Parts: sequence; structure tokens; C-alpha cells
Amino acid sequence: MMIRGDRLQVATDVHLHFNPVKGDGYKVFEKFHRAGGTGFVSPVLTLRSYRIHGYGREDFERAYRLHLEGVRYGRLEYPLRGYAALGWHPAEVATLAEEHPEEEVLNVAETVCDLIEKFAAEYEEVVAVGEVGHPHYPVPAEVKRVCHKVFVRFLELAKDLDLPVIYHGPKASRKHYMRLYEYLKDVGFDFDRFVRHRATPDVSAARNVGIWPSVPASRRSVREAAEHGPEFMLESDYLDDPRRPNAALPLRAVPKAARILRTIDPDLVSEVMIEIPERVFGVEFEPLG
Repeated sequence: MMIRGDRLQVATDVHLHFNPVKGDGYKVFEKFHRAGGTGFVSPVLTLRSYRIHGYGREDFERAYRLHLEGVRYGRLEYPLRGYAALGWHPAEVATLAEEHPEEEVLNVAETVCDLIEKFAAEYEEVVAVGEVGHPHYPVPAEVKRVCHKVFVRFLELAKDLDLPVIYHGPKASRKHYMRLYEYLKDVGFDFDRFVRHRATPDVSAARNVGIWPSVPASRRSVREAAEHGPEFMLESDYLDDPRRPNAALPLRAVPKAARILRTIDPDLVSEVMIEIPERVFGVEFEPLG
């Protein structure tokens, strides 16, 4: 049994999904806890993941409420430090931008920003804006431009709300990180509160420009990330989609990664699983016991 305050018995997954409509839903939290998980940040899924097919205020409001009530359940029913991120996935931004005028897409983004502000005030579980960013696949130049405008708007919102951002985007490279550096600099966003989702295990590439890498917790990537230093976080990107069981890592990935880190250097566990997530998200990740 975990002893309260024992920092070696901790596993924080900073990117874990659950789906109460199509997947295991709330059972995800029980499975994560049983696997050894102690804390998580869960970004909201796309609207389509919840079988929501519009882009109106009521559609986003329904999705956000589904998500937040689930996260609240996870943290109340199990000894988990559970938190949520709210945003608009760039894949859905791109889909809308391909079919509708820019002005309409930007108006939807404003609606989303208003709702994020509303729910952040209502739910203490909201600790980040995300996942937001750019499509991870090629899109027409005009669509890419609109997506970038929406991303910048989310940066501005997060800055106003004093929340970190969880970023989704194309494959990470040193050139990509330099572009992110310029984007954040232009907005005046705090680099220390910007998380690159699905970062490469060469974590120095992200840290060289001041942002935080969230590395998928495969055995190989964990070991490689540790070789580059302690400045990273870990994620499973668990999707909770029975139709795509191998699309990301399993729920047990981060707890298993914690055990790997322990064999490399016990101090890494505390840094990666507690100290850095607390620094970035501004909430507690000390295990509850």
C-alpha cells in the first residue's frame, strides 16, 4: 500500500483521456488507480468523440460538462490528483476551416474561449487550456492560417486566465521548437507554462527554447528522455476508444515508466512525477495515499 508522502510511489500522467460516450468512461480512473496511477491531467476530447456533430455553444457546453463531471468523479472516488484541460482540438478547427469562412471559425473560437473562462471559474479541476495548436497532418495554406489564428487566440486566453497550455501539433523538430518560441514570444506567453504534447524523447530540444516536453511513456522513450536530463513530464495519451486500442499507449504506461525511472535514479521520480507538473500546472500532485 502506498504511504502518504512517499514520493517514490507516484505516477502522474499529464495527458490521459477517457470517453463516457464511446469508451470505458469512468472505469478508466479505476483502472488507472489499480495500475499504480496517482495523478492525471485529462484534456477534453473532440466533439465527434462524444457523438456531438455541431459547433454551437450548446455543443461545446455539453462536451465540457461531460468531461468535467467525469474528472470530478475520478478525483472524488479514487485517491487521485485529477485535473482537466479544456480547448478545441486543432483537427476539428481544420475540419471547420475547410468547409466554412474564416470569420465563422473565429466566431466559434470566441465562443469556446468564453466557455473555457466560464468553466474555469466554476470547476477547480480546470488547470489548463488544451489540447490546442496546429493540425499534425498537411492542410491547405488557408486552413493552416486560420488554425494558427485560433491557436494564438487560445494563447491569449490562457495568458489572461493565468493557465498553462497543452499544445498539439506537427512532428516535433528543432525547427518546430523555434517556431513555437517565436509564437510564444509574440504573444508574451510564459514559456514555463507551455507543454508540448507528444514531445520527442530528446527533451533538450524543447528545454533549449524554454518549453516543457510531455513525452509518451514507452519504455524506450522513458530511458532516452532520462539520458537527456530530468526536465520532462510523461503521458500515455490513452484514448479510451475500443475501435482504436493501439492508437496510443495503455493506461499502465506511466505507472510502468515510474518504475523504470526508479531504477535509473530515484530522484527522477519526484522531479518528473511531482515537482515539474506542480510547477507547470500550479496544482498539487503529491500522492494522496
